[in-house]
Formats: sequence, C-alpha cells, structure tokens
Amino acid sequence: MFIGDVRQIEDLAEGETATPEPDMGYELRTAIGDRFERGTVEHLVRRGDMIIARTTAGEEFSVVGRNAHVLVPLSF
Repeated sequence: MFIGDVRQIEDLAEGETATPEPDMGYELRTAIGDRFERGTVEHLVRRGDMIIARTTAGEEFSVVGRNAHVLVPLSF
C-alpha cells in the first residue's frame, strides 16, 4: 500500500505499513506549521488507533490526533 492510499486509520491493519509512491517522498512539519522534522518519511505504520510516520532520521511522529504532524508531499 502507498501513503496516498491511506485516508483513515482503518485503511491500514494493525502493524501494516504504507510506503511513499514511486517518484514521491514526504516530509513532516509540526501541527502549527512552523518547523520541518529531520529526514523524509520512510513509511507509515498503524499502531492501535494511531498512524505513525517513521523518518529516515529514525524518528517517529503521529500523523493523526491531537498535535499530529502534517505530511507534506514532495515530487522527485
């Protein structure tokens, strides 16, 4: 599954991952939009009622719920 296919939490099964589409990438910015996180998104993974983005810098950020980070598409 690709990241662009994920519209809601239930689109992924528990532990299932979604990767960037070919020739696409994603960055993450804070919920208030003032800062981009290091690295680009390797994949999304569902953990319970959360979808977590893991970055190439080895960090993880929630992309749903309160204070969620925003996925910003990049075209390569």
